[in-house]
Amino acid sequence: MNLSQLEAFCAAVQHGSVSEAARQLDYKRTKLSMAIKALEQDLTVELFVRTGNQLVLSEAGKAIFKDCEHMLVTAQRIRQTCANVSGEFNAEVWIARDDSLPDELWHELAHNLNNQFPSTAFNTVLASSGDLANLVETGQVDFAFGVDYERIDYPQITFNPLGKIRLMSVCGTDHPLSKMRRVSDEELRAHMQALMVYLNEKDNPELEPFSLSHIGFSSFDYMLASILDEGTWGVLPEPLIRQLLREQKLSVIKHTYGLIQEDFCMFTATGMSEHPAMSWLADKLSDYLFDF
Repeated sequence: MNLSQLEAFCAAVQHGSVSEAARQLDYKRTKLSMAIKALEQDLTVELFVRTGNQLVLSEAGKAIFKDCEHMLVTAQRIRQTCANVSGEFNAEVWIARDDSLPDELWHELAHNLNNQFPSTAFNTVLASSGDLANLVETGQVDFAFGVDYERIDYPQITFNPLGKIRLMSVCGTDHPLSKMRRVSDEELRAHMQALMVYLNEKDNPELEPFSLSHIGFSSFDYMLASILDEGTWGVLPEPLIRQLLREQKLSVIKHTYGLIQEDFCMFTATGMSEHPAMSWLADKLSDYLFDF
């Protein structure tokens, strides 16, 4: 049993097919199949029930899958520790973030990051909140910051809550819903809703549409534009809309839907040493949320 065999097994489970797992790992399909077969021979069990093109975990496969994932995470942590001991460091850091906090804040933080840590290059990409964990898990970015909608136990991901962020159901001030002293379920469902969608979508009751008619966007900014320009309603983070509420361009809908708090998190790969710049950034974001 070796790590490449465990990686092949876990990838096949996660992607649901040997072909897709091989594509994700940049392996030849036969090489990945042989790795899984060698693991089965070493363990003297069948890890999959093979029926046609379907790949279904056997009882033995189900029993060991989580342990195999944890072994891969531990191996990554060992490699990271050794890299730190040998003095290696990441001179380029990739960061994903959602748009639940104002762009002005991120622009200021980005400039301060470059001034505070001039020897490191920081690349920041905008992503949907629900895709942040997947971007870190797949190694496309090193760190991510945003609203944690998933609340799923990923062995490969560490979720570090930096503070609470309030989400509010809002509409334009000229919208019929803004004129009502109390909005019923039926009245809310009767109006077009703008809601958050993302590529790595899983079943999540909090992201299911409330209205009978709805339109999905991958960012809060797009949702906001739809609410202001197209007469929809939606659930948006308070830091993004506070000024618009003060200017009376938006109104809070008098209904309990969407009046919730979520964790704003830093997402990192489990076992990955935290870059000092990310510790600095996490502290600044935590202070902002606390003061808000």
